[in-house]
Amino acid sequence: MTLETELAKFWEWANMTPDTYNEERGLGDWEAEYPGWEELHKAAAEALEQLNTEFNHDLAQLLVYALAIDNESGTILQQVNEKLENKLRFVKKAINSDQPQARWQAAELLGNTAVEDREKLLVNLINRDKDKYVIRRALMSLDRVNHTKAAEFAKSYVKDPDPFMKLVAKEIIKKKV
Repeated sequence: MTLETELAKFWEWANMTPDTYNEERGLGDWEAEYPGWEELHKAAAEALEQLNTEFNHDLAQLLVYALAIDNESGTILQQVNEKLENKLRFVKKAINSDQPQARWQAAELLGNTAVEDREKLLVNLINRDKDKYVIRRALMSLDRVNHTKAAEFAKSYVKDPDPFMKLVAKEIIKKKV
């Protein structure tokens, strides 16, 4: 059982590819109906063990795809958090990917785990990501890492047209540390 094989089964079941997933996923809660999650989660755990032995960019990319499609349960995010010894290279791969579902989870991981340069990585996500949900999650994570800096960034989002972004920004600003 390899991660590549298990992902191929998912893409066939979903009738998508990693390239079409973002445009065609809709709200995405349908992913939970996939019957092969147990096997995919096991394959992801094996991939994490391999990455702990030796970092492999192709395998890490497959894990980014697995992370993205598992965004509803968060099982793979939890596995990464618990099992991956050196998270920095994987997190960089995830936040630079074309998968917003992986990017927001990388932001979440950065907010909960001590990773080298995590503050800088979160600031970069806030400054350059185009996906409002990713930015929101990065802002919330930055708030856990450095409230003062998060409050400064939040000021630029209090009049955002996205009502959820506006709400998060206001909540961060009014929080007392």
